[in-house]
Amino acid sequence: MNKPKLMESNKILRTTKENFIDLTLNTIYKGKQVLIFNNSKNSSEATAEKVAIANKRVENKIELEQLAQKILKSLQTPTKQCRRLAKCIQKGTAFHHSGLTGKQRTLVETNFKSGLIKVISSTPTLAAGLNLPAYKVIIKDYKRFSARGMADIPVLEFHQMAGRAGRPGKETIGRAVVLVKSEEEQDRVIKKYIFGKSEEIFSKLAVEPTLKMYLLSLISMDMINSKNEIKDFFKNTLYAKQYQDLEGLYFNVFKILQTLKGYGFIDQQDDYYRATRLGKRVSELYLNPDTANYFLENLDDLEQIFSKEIYNEYDTYKLIHFVVNAIEMRPLFRLQRSEEDIYMAKVSDLGDDMVTKYDPFEMDYRELMQTFKTSDILQDWITEKSEDDICEMYKTTPGELNYKLSNLDWLLYSLEEFAHLKKMHFFKNVIKKTRIRFKNGVKEDIISLVSIKGIGRVRARKLYSANIRSYSDIKKVSYRKLEEIIGRSVAHKLKQEIGNEYTENDTVVYQNSKPTQIKVREVSHEEVDELVATHIKYIEEEKEVIKSAEKNNSLLNYF
Repeated sequence: MNKPKLMESNKILRTTKENFIDLTLNTIYKGKQVLIFNNSKNSSEATAEKVAIANKRVENKIELEQLAQKILKSLQTPTKQCRRLAKCIQKGTAFHHSGLTGKQRTLVETNFKSGLIKVISSTPTLAAGLNLPAYKVIIKDYKRFSARGMADIPVLEFHQMAGRAGRPGKETIGRAVVLVKSEEEQDRVIKKYIFGKSEEIFSKLAVEPTLKMYLLSLISMDMINSKNEIKDFFKNTLYAKQYQDLEGLYFNVFKILQTLKGYGFIDQQDDYYRATRLGKRVSELYLNPDTANYFLENLDDLEQIFSKEIYNEYDTYKLIHFVVNAIEMRPLFRLQRSEEDIYMAKVSDLGDDMVTKYDPFEMDYRELMQTFKTSDILQDWITEKSEDDICEMYKTTPGELNYKLSNLDWLLYSLEEFAHLKKMHFFKNVIKKTRIRFKNGVKEDIISLVSIKGIGRVRARKLYSANIRSYSDIKKVSYRKLEEIIGRSVAHKLKQEIGNEYTENDTVVYQNSKPTQIKVREVSHEEVDELVATHIKYIEEEKEVIKSAEKNNSLLNYF
């Protein structure tokens, strides 16, 4: 890389062959923090590792080691990415992108704000929506992969990244550095990004799925109901101001109202619109109305699949594939070139069996293949493949997998609610079980075990293999055997929670099995005598009532 002209070039101590590493090290050795922006997840991770390896002066080693352990424990079984991040954190450096789990991202962000982590190497997503300023921002890549190859990022995005330089209240200045390879490139970058004009922001209200959601939401909350109220509201939107086409906007709005009416989500009386009970529930679930209608239209077919007493994993796969086709599951897992033949064959073999049939006018064929890849990944998760194996096999990340699982749970819950409204009780229970399986990543046979506090998918499978398959089995099994299977500390906690007697180091330990909410007090002899007398009196009165009823030969007298 050619040496760029930088404001601080005369102050930088050159210790490595790469400018961004020298810039970073010189900054953190002064006790300040650095944000480095990259154009991809892989680049973010590689950059963080390079800085970590080069950093020879690490402060707060004990706290960083503790944080690294938290990163490793954020998943039941640490993945390759978890271990990679933990090693970086031990050196006060971290990477940050959508591939991390939510818990990992929170740990990185919180500890950067506190000053424990000195460097974050990130994709541009960190620049928007998060208040994470630093003394110095290094924009390592201002180009990004696109459908047409490498392309410049938008000016607005560049300003978002550079604007992170400088910590209000802590620094009087901030420095943003962009790396270039030549003077010609430097001149072009300065002209475009330093003195260039930002792109205009355009309203997304005209996008039909967005408009449908907002319309249903506004009507459900009774914020706009009459035709005039609807017109007054939309004429004051950014979309109306930008496009200056009120008639076109009104045409789209009332066309969508007719669609919502056709779905059964709103009713109309003259020029007044009200949400139906079903429409209110759709709005409360934050579902796209098109997705809700798609679910409701296919609910009978889905129930039919699970109507038999025994259903198998292939039936579950059909349910997964059905939900994956919802717009809320986008973007789907990307298809690698090496996978194309596999999924072409899969579409050919299974396509006609799925609830959602392929429509070439609605979906691109490559997107269809991606629905099957996404379904395969999710199916592997609930058949107990490890997170590391899934990420390695499908070239994905724990964060992407967790994001998809979170969205899937939300959509399955919505489907469960619709089954409840339609009184499809058996199918509702099927969905409930499926949600538990996705939450824990397990087969159906160990659902009861993973519902016990402290038991995850790995321990549950070990217990099941040892013929311990329920809460009562855990209660009966000896402490020694339980310790051999799941470890001493977990066995101890389980036995304490269950509250029965167990043997520990050949000593019988008695646990109090009384529920904690029951309170005990001493009762006096006088209270006992009074209770006995009251009981005897009640028995005598009952006998008299029965005699009277028999005398009059009438049960009505008794009642």
